[in-house]
Amino acid sequence: MWLGVEYLPTSLFSFKNINATNTAATSLLLPTPFGVKMGLVSRAIQEYDLEKGREVFEVIKEREIRFKLPQEAVVNKTFGRINDLRNKTGRSKPAYREYVHLEGSLKVAIDIDNLEDEKVELLKKLFIRINYFGKKGSFMQFRSFKEMEVLDDGYLKLMGEENIQLGSNSIVQFTEDIPPEATFEAINIYNSDEKLTRKDNERIFLVNLEKVLSGEGYQYYQICNN
Repeated sequence: MWLGVEYLPTSLFSFKNINATNTAATSLLLPTPFGVKMGLVSRAIQEYDLEKGREVFEVIKEREIRFKLPQEAVVNKTFGRINDLRNKTGRSKPAYREYVHLEGSLKVAIDIDNLEDEKVELLKKLFIRINYFGKKGSFMQFRSFKEMEVLDDGYLKLMGEENIQLGSNSIVQFTEDIPPEATFEAINIYNSDEKLTRKDNERIFLVNLEKVLSGEGYQYYQICNN
């Protein structure tokens, strides 16, 4: 059983690829499972309290997250300057950044198998209150919910799954999830006693493309997963 949530991107989207450096930060075409889960935990703390954040973390940390992309995406390639705060110098340096225009709805699905109705309703309340994924300014407008027995073929598949189809124009998206052994203290940025490990947390999604165009400063993708 899955809870599907539909969002409409209302601004340019940017979510740093986990393998990118700070000065050459390419963007994913989608949020990461980690980012979605942290968004839910953050909203739980803001709307309720810290204990509710802990509760939500335990509910969602090992649940599967899937994505369904819009039909079109345009990646804008830009250069700017960022502040380098190493050694407290505040020196600025050039940096590469990507910002993505998503044409249509972005759909997020979370596994709700064996989850009590009360917890499902709580997740719905939190998903409604999430208004961005990725970098601040990557705004999303909530549109609707849908509970599904199974996901349709438009949702992205993970590398290694059965019946996965790899095309000549396919691209992969390296994303992060919460490691199975992670604790709430490890994801708490105000707790310096525990650090989040990066073990067993990679999720590689396959995006199949119908058309790819590129020019100076942009990359156009027509997506056929949907």
